[in-house]
Amino acid sequence: MHLLSPSEITWLIVIYGISLISIVWFLTHTEEHTEGFLAANRNVGVLRGALSIAVSWVWAPAIFISSMQSFAKGLPGIFWFTAPNILCFFVFVPLAIRLRRLAPFGYTLPEFIYRRFNGNREAHLAFLIIFFGYQLGAIIINTLAGGTLLNIISGINIHLAIAAMAVIALSYTLLSGLRASILTDAIQMVMLLGIAFILVPWCVVRAGGLPAIVAGLGGVDGSHRSLFDPWIAFTIGIPMTLGLISGPIGDQTFFQRSMALKKEHIAKTIICAGLLFGIVPITLSLLGFIGATEVGRGLISVPDPQVVGPIVIAALLPKAAIYAFTLMAFAGLCSTLDSSLCAISSLGCVDIYGTYVNKKPSDHAVVTGARICMIGMTAIGTAIALCQPKLLWCFLAYGAFSSAALFPTIFALYWKRLPALGAFWAIILSVGFGTPLSIYANVTDNPYLIVGAAIISVLIGLIVCLISGFLNRGASFDYVALLREAKNLRAAIAINHELPVSNRVSN
Repeated sequence: MHLLSPSEITWLIVIYGISLISIVWFLTHTEEHTEGFLAANRNVGVLRGALSIAVSWVWAPAIFISSMQSFAKGLPGIFWFTAPNILCFFVFVPLAIRLRRLAPFGYTLPEFIYRRFNGNREAHLAFLIIFFGYQLGAIIINTLAGGTLLNIISGINIHLAIAAMAVIALSYTLLSGLRASILTDAIQMVMLLGIAFILVPWCVVRAGGLPAIVAGLGGVDGSHRSLFDPWIAFTIGIPMTLGLISGPIGDQTFFQRSMALKKEHIAKTIICAGLLFGIVPITLSLLGFIGATEVGRGLISVPDPQVVGPIVIAALLPKAAIYAFTLMAFAGLCSTLDSSLCAISSLGCVDIYGTYVNKKPSDHAVVTGARICMIGMTAIGTAIALCQPKLLWCFLAYGAFSSAALFPTIFALYWKRLPALGAFWAIILSVGFGTPLSIYANVTDNPYLIVGAAIISVLIGLIVCLISGFLNRGASFDYVALLREAKNLRAAIAINHELPVSNRVSN
């Protein structure tokens, strides 16, 4: 039995889409300048920045897997999902500050890589494979997860639901790029937190208060009450921690927003974003604990743990609550989609068009190229999502991709001895060995292989970077000279009060 009718969901989607497009149009109109479209004029403050970065990290896992983890694996399950998710923001802070110092008016991490390795195409393209693959995975995963949710709740055609999510996010993002994304992100994060703060406490009260949560802390089978359960720490904690810490480092949405923040507030904004994000899985995990308790009481059944959250809400609250939960989930998924579209637009127009096609593009050419890239990648990602691939495979692919970029990115930013071929082979070997092994391990559900694959994906990058760096007999990269160039560029802009249209990291 469906919780809502297809017509109800259709109206909800239409009203939501028109509302966001109208807000963006009236508050930002259209953006035709590179700095505004790709970097929001680099003046994003702490509050807007924190809300935007936080909600951009609210992928389908934060909304659905948080309650699933607490339902199936109890207290240690949600701990090992939430703690690394928050920790990754803190790990990213020094990298964001470092990139902003080295490339104060850059747009992407691969753009810096091109400058760092003196125009080496192999290293640059290897990083682009990771960064494009990650964003394509975000489009596939979030449109598919949103379409699946709407289909389960209402029976609406899943292909229509997937297409609707993609079209809505694309429509308002095309208008003003990152400015539109940050504006709608702030609205959607406030909406998400507001709805969660109403629905979850309401469910707690209806289920019997704090005892209902305590009774479910061990998960549905009651065996996972210890926060430091060694088996959960090994099988979930290790791969989850490595994958999540690597995530932002392979995610252009994080780097793009760090380049858009006011430079003096980068650390404060990202840390606040991490703490804000943590509220989401912690709050929604309570639905999983309540679900475990209600199953134990024989009051509900949960055929699919991934949707335990809406099942609990439907069982305990009136129908209007399902409307609110659907809106909350839709907001979270749309915010991730528009962030990925902005990230893809910057990669396409800066690292492809601006690097290999037209090295001195006009503002109009850059913004037009960014919009074309958005449309093209949305079409590709949505087409794949319409084929309904297994979400598990999509998650594995983007997790392995981000792990491959972890140490090559860190060493490229900090270690002058790392050569271009070292970074190239670190990524290629990590993806070539780590990704297939990770997929095989998870498909066969072998916990030892799953942990081994997560470690190997990261370890290959570390070993290759270290060996290539220590064996490097060529000239080391001069970070001091790059910092001097950045300082001169800032001084020139302070005098002229204008950023060159074709600004590159190497300027």
